[in-house]
Amino acid sequence: MWLGLISGVIITIVAITGCVYVFEEELFNFFNQDIVYTKAMGKPLPLYILEEKAQKALPVNEKFNRVEVKSDQYAYVFSASKANKKAKSIFYLDQVAYSKDVYIDQFSGKVLGVINLKYEFFSILRLIHQYLLFKKPIGSLIVGSSVLMFFVIIITGFIIWLPKKLKNIRQRLTVKWNAKFKRLNWDLHSTFGFYVTPFALVIVITGLVWSFKWWELGIYKSLGTAKKPNLLREYVSSPAEHKTKLASNLALNTLIKLNKGNYKTILLNYPEDEKANMMATVQMIRSEDAWRGLSYFYFNPNTGILTGEMLHQNKPLGLKWRNSNLDIHDGGLFGWPTKILAFLAALIIATLPTTGFLIWWGKKKKRGF
Repeated sequence: MWLGLISGVIITIVAITGCVYVFEEELFNFFNQDIVYTKAMGKPLPLYILEEKAQKALPVNEKFNRVEVKSDQYAYVFSASKANKKAKSIFYLDQVAYSKDVYIDQFSGKVLGVINLKYEFFSILRLIHQYLLFKKPIGSLIVGSSVLMFFVIIITGFIIWLPKKLKNIRQRLTVKWNAKFKRLNWDLHSTFGFYVTPFALVIVITGLVWSFKWWELGIYKSLGTAKKPNLLREYVSSPAEHKTKLASNLALNTLIKLNKGNYKTILLNYPEDEKANMMATVQMIRSEDAWRGLSYFYFNPNTGILTGEMLHQNKPLGLKWRNSNLDIHDGGLFGWPTKILAFLAALIIATLPTTGFLIWWGKKKKRGF
């Protein structure tokens, strides 16, 4: 019960924000239709032209470092972000120098809008959910510790829930809606707590991955992957090599050609390090298994020539899980059905600290403490 009192408030905040964030993509697209969607008109403009337009939409000291490409009905999104490494504040937003998304119609080249992610609603919601708006080392420790406490409560709560006699099982599985408040509150906590237990365990196990490296590594090892795979590839330049502004355009065309008809999202990252490759990830619409289909591609940053790849089907099991962890956590793995389940589970989880506290408070008053 003391564990519940300590972590209850934080769990409630994390659950409520997570509940809303389940439908972040759908809600953002709905409220920003004028910048998210485009109408296909022939072929998209060359990427280097769109890059120039995206850069002009940003202040001189801000540089984009990634472009997101979806199907023709979605605008290209150029992302610019940089951390403020000199910030000494304990709050997350002070650690962000800038974080913006530039939406561009890839057919006309028109800049549809610029979103300042530093203060955007869903970005703030995610930061509350993950870090309570504190900087990562502090926020992830507070949230992670509270979730670990909640993990213990789930296990012990289930043990307490188990009836001593099998004939009483039905009583534990139903809510007596016409009962007095005290009994109704007990039923809501006990019954809904039982039904949400398997979903809560999945949410907790996947959520702790972002708080503790040892937890993430433990899951990797349990799936037969000894250590976290290194996804970076060093680039070695050639003296005879000439840099072309068409490099990113050639890389994007290669990605579209290789994944024609079966890509949901292409993320092309522009290297900030001279020794780094241009790396891209491609999320497939259909994969050969139930995991999130994500493949990695590496390009020469000067020429745009493909230098390496890690296809989804060739990834170790641990990496397949890690690429799918967010979709498992927020219910996105199998679309709307699992998203609705995740939403309802988070909603119920948000009520458990309150109903649990009321049970504890009632017992405390009865004992005269």
